Amino acid sequence: MSLLLRRRSRSETRPQEIPADRAKQPESQKPDRQLQQQQARHHHQMRHHPHASDQNLNKLGLASSGSSGMGRRKTSAELISEAKMFLGESVGAVPLMATGGARLVSTRRPITPRESGRVLYGKVALAGRPPSAFSMRYLQNEKPSTPRQLPALSGSGPATPMPTRNGALLCQSSTETLIELLKQHRGLKDCSDETVQHINAILQELYTRVRKQERSFKRGFILGGLYGLVECSSPRVLLAVARVVLALRVTGSNLTGACKLIFKVARHEQHDALFHEHDVLELLIDGLGHASPLDEPEACIYAYGCIRFLTASSAQERDDALNRNWIGLETSGESHSLPIPALMPPALSAISAGLCPRKLTGQQTLVSRLARHGAVELMILHLQMLNEAGATKRLQGPPLHTLYQLSAAMRALADVSQQQQRLQLQLQLACPHLIRAAEVSMGELEVQANVVRTLSVLSEDSDCCETLHNYAARIGLLLGPSCAGGVQCSERLLAVLSRLGYMLGNILAKHESARIQYFQNDVAMEYLLNVLEQLNERSPTSVALLDAQIKLIRVVANMSVNPEVGAGLGNVRSLGAVLLQLLSKTSAELAQKKTAEQQELLHATLGALHNLCFYQDKQAVVHPLAEGSLQSLIDDLSASLAKVLSNCQTSVTKVELARVLGNLTRNERARRCFCAAGGLPLMVQQLTKQAAGQDYELRTCAIGVLVNLLGDGEQRGPFLQLRGAELLSLLLRGALEQEDWFLANIVCQALWNLLIDGQCAANLCQSGNILDEVSDLLADYLDEDRLLPGDNDEDDPEREQDDVDADTETDPEAHDALWEDFALVATDLLERIQNNFDRQHQSQTSPQVDNEDDKDVFIEEM
Repeated sequence: MSLLLRRRSRSETRPQEIPADRAKQPESQKPDRQLQQQQARHHHQMRHHPHASDQNLNKLGLASSGSSGMGRRKTSAELISEAKMFLGESVGAVPLMATGGARLVSTRRPITPRESGRVLYGKVALAGRPPSAFSMRYLQNEKPSTPRQLPALSGSGPATPMPTRNGALLCQSSTETLIELLKQHRGLKDCSDETVQHINAILQELYTRVRKQERSFKRGFILGGLYGLVECSSPRVLLAVARVVLALRVTGSNLTGACKLIFKVARHEQHDALFHEHDVLELLIDGLGHASPLDEPEACIYAYGCIRFLTASSAQERDDALNRNWIGLETSGESHSLPIPALMPPALSAISAGLCPRKLTGQQTLVSRLARHGAVELMILHLQMLNEAGATKRLQGPPLHTLYQLSAAMRALADVSQQQQRLQLQLQLACPHLIRAAEVSMGELEVQANVVRTLSVLSEDSDCCETLHNYAARIGLLLGPSCAGGVQCSERLLAVLSRLGYMLGNILAKHESARIQYFQNDVAMEYLLNVLEQLNERSPTSVALLDAQIKLIRVVANMSVNPEVGAGLGNVRSLGAVLLQLLSKTSAELAQKKTAEQQELLHATLGALHNLCFYQDKQAVVHPLAEGSLQSLIDDLSASLAKVLSNCQTSVTKVELARVLGNLTRNERARRCFCAAGGLPLMVQQLTKQAAGQDYELRTCAIGVLVNLLGDGEQRGPFLQLRGAELLSLLLRGALEQEDWFLANIVCQALWNLLIDGQCAANLCQSGNILDEVSDLLADYLDEDRLLPGDNDEDDPEREQDDVDADTETDPEAHDALWEDFALVATDLLERIQNNFDRQHQSQTSPQVDNEDDKDVFIEEM
C-alpha cells in the first residue's frame, strides 16, 4: 500500500529565507518536512552511533533512505513483514521478503509415490526393460579350464588329503585346492550357519590372493569354481562370491553377473548391514569404471539399482524433513492447516554442526564411502556418455534404462547429502548433464520424469541452485512438449510439470539474474503461459493437477519479484485471465470442500497477484493492452477480490487477500472499482471484528488498505458514516496501550488521510470527542519521559532484572527506531488536529480564507 499522503504542516509553510535557485522550484519538488526530520535524525544517530541506523533498518527489512530524494513508503505487505521480523517470528524460517515489496512464494516438495518394496522399476512400463527378479544360474563368457575327469580317475597317483575346515589351514592350501573345496558345494541352496562360515572363509582367502594379483592361475579356472554358488540362499555367500569376481576385474557378462549378485542381496533392506562389513561397494564402483553404459548397459542397470536401494531413504521422513523452502500456511485451529517445519537458522545450524558433529547413520556412511571412491564422478562420466549418444540417435532399450536407474541413484545420493551437509558430494557438477539428459529423453516420459525428479531435489541445495540458475530459460523450454499434448494430461506428465515448476520456483526464488533471463526468453514464457492455460481448462479432479498448478503459479510469483519482470508481466497476454479464473474457481471450490491442496493453490495465486499488483500502482500507459493481461482486468480483479473476501471464512486467507489489496489499491482505478463492489464496508467490518482480536497480521493489513482507500476524497464521507473514525480511535488506543509503535504508526497515517478532507475534519471537530481523545493519546505517548526508566527503578532490583530480560529479548535500538518513526507521524497528526480546531474556532468568528495549507500533497512514486 502507499500511505497517501500528507500535506505540509503550518510549520513548513511559514515564511523562510530561501535561496533564489530553490525559490524557483515548483511546490511539488520542495523537500518534505518529514524527510528533513528523518535525515536530521539519521545524522544525529550517525554521530553518536556510527552504524546504529543501518543496523536498525536492516533488522526491520528496510534499506537506508540515503541522503537525497523522497523515500518510498512501504506497502502493507512490507509493513507486516517488518513487524514479524521485529517481533522475532521469522527466526529460522526461509525469508519470504524480497526487494520492492514483493514476496517469495514457498511450497512443499512434490510427493513421490513410495514403492512397497525394493524393485528395479516398480509399476513403470519401459519397453525391453530387464526383469526386476531374475535367476542367475551361472557366470559365463569364460569357460573354466578344469578337467572333465573326476580326481579319483586321474593317473596322477593317490590324491592329497583335503584339509579340514580349520581356517588356519586355508592359507596353507593352494589356490587349486581352494577351488576344489568350493566345487564340493556346487549347486548349494539352503545351508547351515557352519557351512556359510566355512564357504566364506574359503572365499575370503581366495579374495586375498586375487587382490595380491597372483598370476599363477587362470581367471576362468577361478570363475569355474565360483559359478556353482550363485544359487545359494545365503546373502553373505553371494556377496563374498561377488567380491572375488569383481576383484578379478572382469568385464562383459561376468561383470553383469557380479552386479546381479549384489543387486539380489541389496533388494532386501534387512541385508543392508552386510555392506558395512567389507569393501564390496568400492569393488562395485571399480567394476563400473571399466564398463560403458552403451556397451554393457545391463551391468550399469543393476549396479545403479543397487546403489539406489542402499542409499534411498526407507521412510516418508525424507519428504517431511527436506522441505527446506516450505513455510506452510499458519492457521489457528483449522483442520486443513499445513505443517511448518521447525528449521534452524543456517548460521546457527553451521555452528551447531561444528561444535557437536552428529555421528553418520549407516546409510550416510555408505554414501560417504561411495563418494570417497569416486561414485559421483563416475555417474557424471556415464551421463556424459549417454548424452553424447542421445545427441546423434534417440536412446532406446538398455542404454535408456541405464539413464533411468542412474538418475534415480543420483537422486538418492542428493537426499542423503541434504540430510548431512558435511558429506560434500559435489553434486552440482552433475546439474548441466542432467539438464541435457532431460532434453535427450524427451518423448520417453518415464525416464524424463525420473531425471527431472532428480533435478528438483538438487534445486533445494544452494550450491546446485547456483549452478542451475544459469540454465533457467533452458529448463523452461522443457515445458514445450507438454504444450503439444492439448488439454489431456497423463498423471506422469503432470508429475513432470510439477517438478519442473518446483525446480524453477526454487531457482527464481534465489537468483535475480535467472528471473530476468527467463522473462526475456520469449519461447520459455510462451510455453509457461500455454501450460497454465491448458491446466486451467481442466476441472480440478486430481491432486496431481492441483500440485502442477501450484508449482507453475509459484514460478510466476517468484519471477515477478524483480521490478522489471513484475512490471512487464502486468501486460502479458492471458496471464491475468488465468490468475483471475484460478482465484474465482479455487475460492468457490474451497467454499464447498476445504482441502489442503485447494487452499495452497489459492494462496499461490494470491502470492502471484500480490507481486504483480505491486507494479500496477499507476495507470496503464501502454495501449492497446494485451488481451487477458492483468492491466486489462484491473476492474474485474478488484471486484473479484471484494467478492472472495466477503465469502472467506479463513483468517489466513483473509490476510493474503488483504496483502493483495494493499498493493492493488495503490492504483486509482482499482480503488474505485473495489469500493464500488462494497470494499470499504468490508474493510471496516474486518477491522471491527479484529479491533480486539488476536490476528495481528490481518488487522495491520486491513489498516494498510484503509490508508489507501482514504486517499480518495469520495471515500472519506462514507467512512465516517460507517463510524470509521471511532474505529480508528479505538485501534490507536489499543496499539498505544500495548506500546505497539508500528501499528500506531499506520493508524496515524489513516487518520491523517481522513483529516485531509476539510469537511470531515470540520464534522469531527464539531463532535469533539473523537479528536480530543486522539489528541490526548498522542500527547501522552509522545512524551519521551514515558520511555525513560523511573526514579524508583534503581531501588527495585526485581524491576531491573525484568528490564535486563526484556532487553535480551528485543533489540532496544530497533524498538527506539519504531518509536521514532511513530513520533514523526504522530507529531504531524497532532499538529494537524490542533490546526483543525483552530480553524474551526476561527470560522465561527470570521469568514474562512482559502489557504494553501489545505491542499493535499501526493507523492507519485514511493
